[in-house]
Amino acid sequence: MKRLAKTFYFSCLLLSGVFFVLSCSTRKNTPINRAYHTVVSTYNVNFNAREALKEGEAELAKKNKDNYIATLPIYYYPAKSDLSSAYPSLDLAITKASKSIYKHSMMFRGKEYVRTMDDTYLLMGKAYFYKQEYRQALRIFNYMSSTYKEKKWNCREEAMIWNVRTNIRLGYYSTALASLDEIQYELMKKKSPKLKAMYHAAAAEYQLTAPDGDISVAIDYIQEAIRNHPKRAFKTRLYFILGQLYENTEHFPEARRCFQKVIGRTPPYDMEFSAVMHLATNYDGTAASKGKILKALHRMLEEKKNLNYKDQIYYAMAKMGEIDEDTSDVIKNLVLSVASYQDNDYQRTFSSVKLGDLLFNQEQYIEAQAYYDTATLSLPGNYPGREAVIEKGNVLRSLVENLNVVTEQDSLQRIAKMSDAERNQWVQKMIAAYTEAERKAQEEEANRMAALASTAGMANINTQSSNGKWYFYNQSLVTSGMTEFYRYWGNRKLEDNWRISNKQQISFDELSAMNDPNATNKTDSVEYDEDGNPIVPRESDPKKPAYYTQDLPLTPAAMDSSNKMVINAMYQAGMIYTDQLKDLKHACETFEKLVARYPDNDLCLPSLYMLYRNYQSMENAKALIYKEQILSKYPDSEYAQIIKDPDYFKKIAEKEQELTLRYETVYEAYTNKQWSTVIAMSTDAIQVCPDIVLKSKYDYLRTVALGQQMGTDTLRAHLKQLKTDYEGLPVATLAEIYLSTLPPSPKNQQLSRETGTSSMDFPSGKSGETMNMIGSFENHPLEMHYIILILNVDKLAVMDVKNKVSNFNAKYFSLQKFNVNSFYISKNEQMITVSKFNGKDKSMDYYHAISGNDYFKELVRDGSLVIYAIAATNYTTYYNTTADRPAYKDFFEKFYLEKK
Repeated sequence: MKRLAKTFYFSCLLLSGVFFVLSCSTRKNTPINRAYHTVVSTYNVNFNAREALKEGEAELAKKNKDNYIATLPIYYYPAKSDLSSAYPSLDLAITKASKSIYKHSMMFRGKEYVRTMDDTYLLMGKAYFYKQEYRQALRIFNYMSSTYKEKKWNCREEAMIWNVRTNIRLGYYSTALASLDEIQYELMKKKSPKLKAMYHAAAAEYQLTAPDGDISVAIDYIQEAIRNHPKRAFKTRLYFILGQLYENTEHFPEARRCFQKVIGRTPPYDMEFSAVMHLATNYDGTAASKGKILKALHRMLEEKKNLNYKDQIYYAMAKMGEIDEDTSDVIKNLVLSVASYQDNDYQRTFSSVKLGDLLFNQEQYIEAQAYYDTATLSLPGNYPGREAVIEKGNVLRSLVENLNVVTEQDSLQRIAKMSDAERNQWVQKMIAAYTEAERKAQEEEANRMAALASTAGMANINTQSSNGKWYFYNQSLVTSGMTEFYRYWGNRKLEDNWRISNKQQISFDELSAMNDPNATNKTDSVEYDEDGNPIVPRESDPKKPAYYTQDLPLTPAAMDSSNKMVINAMYQAGMIYTDQLKDLKHACETFEKLVARYPDNDLCLPSLYMLYRNYQSMENAKALIYKEQILSKYPDSEYAQIIKDPDYFKKIAEKEQELTLRYETVYEAYTNKQWSTVIAMSTDAIQVCPDIVLKSKYDYLRTVALGQQMGTDTLRAHLKQLKTDYEGLPVATLAEIYLSTLPPSPKNQQLSRETGTSSMDFPSGKSGETMNMIGSFENHPLEMHYIILILNVDKLAVMDVKNKVSNFNAKYFSLQKFNVNSFYISKNEQMITVSKFNGKDKSMDYYHAISGNDYFKELVRDGSLVIYAIAATNYTTYYNTTADRPAYKDFFEKFYLEKK
């Protein structure tokens, strides 16, 4: 009986529980239902969503790559391409929050009765924000602001702050500012330090981001955020930013206090190190302080942990030199900063630009150009004054190239002018120097190998040591393995095909010929250039005399060619000094050297005129000397006319204007087929027209008119003459096109009709490429898009790759439902298609994620896989037209990756 009673009791209890659960419907607004759904959503679904969000935040924190050279942002936002590792956790948070809303929300007449729903929506909004899907996040935060207005809700104000941050990220600054004003009013009713810290941080972000932002106002907001005690790491970051802003506004004592607070809060080492660097660069200028700081910096240079920070330490020393106005010390330390580069691209760029500017201002153009080139290796797209840095680097590169031509040709001429005995002696000396350098290098390598061999602890290497440790955890085994490697292979650079010591490129044809026993030996055959002259192969062995003599101008013709190169390079350098660098002193020096060395060359007169003009601008009496030389030696030249008549160019312009107006009359006669009038007026204009372009147009009209009157033979002859006389001008291209339309046997054939080609219809250039198109592919950013993966079936199994794609989608894009298909597009290629994406931006989010995945990245690197995003129209073209496919690579890089 007792057992029966016990069974009955538990059965009733179970039935009561089931009845309770079934009665807790979201469609019945009862206290029991509200309590049940509040508890279950809080401690079950919402808890899991919150944990997933924390995991996503932790994953994003690993992507933090703050650039301490620039002013830090209030919040760090990773690049979109770095987000993929956080997608699984963030998508899980969104899924759990959606489930909580679907199963536990109790909305009656527009009013929510489950107290945890505002927290659920906030979790979902944050997850979308971290995924940088800002418009989706904005919808959620706006919904919360309008729905949860009663006092009982705890998350409305926080959602409003997240709303501000979202609007800032979207660039909706006016909306963000209006929201800040609204939140400030709402927060007056609250006593939450957390919300106030968040509000002031968001307001500071607005002031540092918006076009109308104010640094001084941002400083006030950051101070208020710090007073409200945010989390320790964030508070430390705010102190660092505050120090940077004080530094930017030249409040150096306040900046030092902030950086000292940062150091005292034991931040991550890179932030602590940067704070120390800022303290060094903001020292008070006293000798005692300088000595103390320099001692600390030199000690840091010697510490192994600072190997990757040496460039920043030297930069800090350079900044101290700036405070002391010691330019030589600044240059020395900037040189060391650039030379100490490890992996900090921004610091290398910053130091290189600063050093280039200093050397440029000191007129050390060759050295400056080298550092501008270094800067452009990794110049960020948002670098301040980026275009000016690139332009200055390009100008100096052109100058240095011309100066190097002069230096090189002068050296070659000097050696060429030696006697045969002197030249042979010089060649033997160069060979001996090279041989000695090679011997020393081999000796150093042998000594290094011997030193490595002496450290070997064993001849045979096992993958585990006697205590069972894995090979790479045992330093003695690793050292022994390195020794064996060097003993067998020597010193090999870590690169592709490292086993091959001689990586000389061999073409497939050459390889085929080498393997063909019937192939004839063509090593003794002679190749000829377009003019029929034999091409002498260049000597590449530094131990042979021909290596050093092959470029020497040993014949009169070669010496004349060398002189022309020097003349042209000197003139171009002088013009760069004059027009682009505004350095008239160096310009005059260059032109004077040119005139003195080559007084009879064609560029002597232009050089004399540039000397006259430059010295006149400098108000130097030498201008009169060069004026007299031009007037006496070249009295009929255009330059002499310009000197004698200041209005010379004005009169020329008036003459050209007259001829231009006359051209309209000639062209009207041309369109009316008045061929005799066209011939007569064009002939007169050609004789007096100084403008070569306008003259070519007259000549073209005259040519067509002659052809109409005298037949195809005359037309063909004059068109060929046009091509020769106006090579490089649009008329030459037009003449070539016209020639291609003429019949093959045109003798005495009268042209019966107008060709319809206007003399003004000049070709536009490349026909296969426009501003919005390459080949057959046109830019359609708003169309439906696909991701295509083209794989080599000889290297990869398509099913393996498809499975990897499906697994990737399930892990990183679990909220999207993609179709994955594959088919052959050629004998050796299959194309996997992932579809569909709503526009270019969505497809590129997926592209960055999958191309950054380790598995797919390796396949792309070794050339067995290619990945593209592609619009629907272009997808059809790519699939159907095999010949057009190679053009898509350039199209994708230009319009999707935005490579220049």
